[in-house]
Amino acid sequence: MNVSLTPELEKFVQKEVAGGLYQTASEVVRAGLRRLKEDKKPHPRELPSTLKELEDDLARSIASIDRGEGIDGEEAFRRFQKKIKARGRG
Repeated sequence: MNVSLTPELEKFVQKEVAGGLYQTASEVVRAGLRRLKEDKKPHPRELPSTLKELEDDLARSIASIDRGEGIDGEEAFRRFQKKIKARGRG
């Protein structure tokens, strides 16, 4: 496979190799592709950063359960197991 780079990207690759972290241009490109692939994975939602945010999240979750929108523990466990297996960790 041949890949064409813009002059700007080619200079960037050369700079990365010259920096010593990568030995070849191919290593730089592979690292970039791995990063792109990782960025496309779904990311868990951000955790609350303050006690107020945590309390608000908890209140919303309790209200959701009170409305009957929750799932039982066994179903939640089955979903977690399915996600773990899908990620190749089970």
